[in-house]
Amino acid sequence: MVEKKFSIIALIVFTGLAIIALYHNISPYLTPSELIGKDEAENVQVVGKIVSVNGNTFQLSDGETSITVIYNGSIQQYDTEVVVVGNWDGKVLQATEVLQKCHTEYKGG
Repeated sequence: MVEKKFSIIALIVFTGLAIIALYHNISPYLTPSELIGKDEAENVQVVGKIVSVNGNTFQLSDGETSITVIYNGSIQQYDTEVVVVGNWDGKVLQATEVLQKCHTEYKGG
Protein backbone atom coordinates (compact mmCIF):
# COMPACT_ATOMS: atom_id res chain seq x y z
CA MET A 1 0.00 0.00 0.00
CA VAL A 2 2.83 2.39 0.89
CA GLU A 3 4.60 1.60 -2.41
CA LYS A 4 1.41 2.37 -4.36
CA LYS A 5 1.05 5.78 -2.67
CA PHE A 6 4.73 6.50 -3.31
CA SER A 7 4.33 5.59 -7.00
CA ILE A 8 1.31 7.85 -7.39
CA ILE A 9 3.07 10.76 -5.66
CA ALA A 10 6.19 10.23 -7.79
CA LEU A 11 4.07 10.21 -10.95
CA ILE A 12 2.34 13.45 -9.96
CA VAL A 13 5.65 15.15 -9.13
CA PHE A 14 7.23 13.96 -12.40
CA THR A 15 4.23 15.19 -14.43
CA GLY A 16 4.33 18.58 -12.71
CA LEU A 17 8.05 19.00 -13.35
CA ALA A 18 7.63 17.96 -17.00
CA ILE A 19 4.86 20.55 -17.50
CA ILE A 20 6.99 23.28 -15.90
CA ALA A 21 10.02 22.37 -18.05
CA LEU A 22 7.96 22.37 -21.25
CA TYR A 23 6.27 25.66 -20.36
CA HIS A 24 9.60 27.44 -19.90
CA ASN A 25 11.11 26.04 -23.11
CA ILE A 26 8.21 26.85 -25.43
CA SER A 27 8.81 30.03 -27.38
CA PRO A 28 5.80 31.07 -29.47
CA TYR A 29 6.10 33.51 -32.35
CA LEU A 30 5.60 37.17 -31.51
CA THR A 31 5.17 40.11 -33.85
CA PRO A 32 7.23 43.30 -33.44
CA SER A 33 4.05 45.00 -32.14
CA GLU A 34 3.72 42.38 -29.39
CA LEU A 35 7.43 42.42 -28.55
CA ILE A 36 7.70 46.20 -28.23
CA GLY A 37 5.48 46.06 -25.12
CA LYS A 38 7.88 43.78 -23.23
CA ASP A 39 10.76 45.08 -21.10
CA GLU A 40 12.92 42.10 -22.03
CA ALA A 41 12.62 38.57 -23.39
CA GLU A 42 15.09 35.72 -23.84
CA ASN A 43 15.09 33.22 -26.69
CA VAL A 44 12.10 34.90 -28.30
CA GLN A 45 10.94 34.15 -31.85
CA VAL A 46 9.73 37.21 -33.75
CA VAL A 47 8.05 36.99 -37.14
CA GLY A 48 7.99 39.83 -39.64
CA LYS A 49 9.48 41.24 -42.85
CA ILE A 50 12.92 42.75 -43.23
CA VAL A 51 12.30 46.29 -44.46
CA SER A 52 15.82 47.73 -44.52
CA VAL A 53 19.36 46.46 -44.00
CA ASN A 54 22.37 48.52 -42.90
CA GLY A 55 25.47 46.38 -42.28
CA ASN A 56 24.69 43.90 -39.52
CA THR A 57 21.57 45.81 -38.43
CA PHE A 58 18.11 45.61 -39.96
CA GLN A 59 14.55 46.71 -39.33
CA LEU A 60 11.92 44.00 -38.83
CA SER A 61 8.30 45.03 -39.35
CA ASP A 62 4.85 43.50 -39.02
CA GLY A 63 3.30 46.33 -41.04
CA GLU A 64 2.44 48.36 -37.94
CA THR A 65 5.60 48.43 -35.83
CA SER A 66 9.27 48.16 -36.71
CA ILE A 67 12.07 47.00 -34.39
CA THR A 68 15.84 47.14 -34.73
CA VAL A 69 17.64 43.80 -35.00
CA ILE A 70 21.39 43.23 -34.74
CA TYR A 71 22.67 40.01 -36.32
CA ASN A 72 26.31 38.99 -36.78
CA GLY A 73 25.58 36.68 -39.73
CA SER A 74 24.81 37.51 -43.33
CA ILE A 75 21.49 39.28 -43.86
CA GLN A 76 19.39 39.04 -47.00
CA GLN A 77 16.27 40.98 -47.77
CA TYR A 78 13.70 38.25 -48.42
CA ASP A 79 10.35 38.78 -50.13
CA THR A 80 8.70 36.51 -47.56
CA GLU A 81 8.45 36.72 -43.79
CA VAL A 82 11.36 35.68 -41.59
CA VAL A 83 11.56 34.34 -38.06
CA VAL A 84 14.23 36.02 -35.95
CA VAL A 85 15.37 34.20 -32.81
CA GLY A 86 17.18 36.16 -30.14
CA ASN A 87 17.13 38.20 -26.95
CA TRP A 88 15.18 41.44 -26.55
CA ASP A 89 16.51 44.11 -24.17
CA GLY A 90 13.55 46.47 -24.52
CA LYS A 91 15.10 48.43 -27.40
CA VAL A 92 17.03 46.06 -29.70
CA LEU A 93 16.69 42.40 -30.61
CA GLN A 94 20.11 40.67 -30.51
CA ALA A 95 19.52 37.89 -33.04
CA THR A 96 21.12 34.46 -32.89
CA GLU A 97 19.25 33.13 -35.97
CA VAL A 98 17.35 34.53 -38.95
CA LEU A 99 15.18 31.93 -40.68
CA GLN A 100 13.16 32.38 -43.86
CA LYS A 101 9.57 31.21 -43.46
CA CYS A 102 8.34 28.69 -45.99
CA HIS A 103 5.90 30.29 -48.41
CA THR A 104 4.55 27.11 -49.98
CA GLU A 105 0.84 26.57 -50.27
CA TYR A 106 -1.00 23.29 -50.23
CA LYS A 107 -3.66 22.99 -52.90
CA GLY A 108 -5.91 19.97 -52.76
CA GLY A 109 -6.71 18.23 -56.03
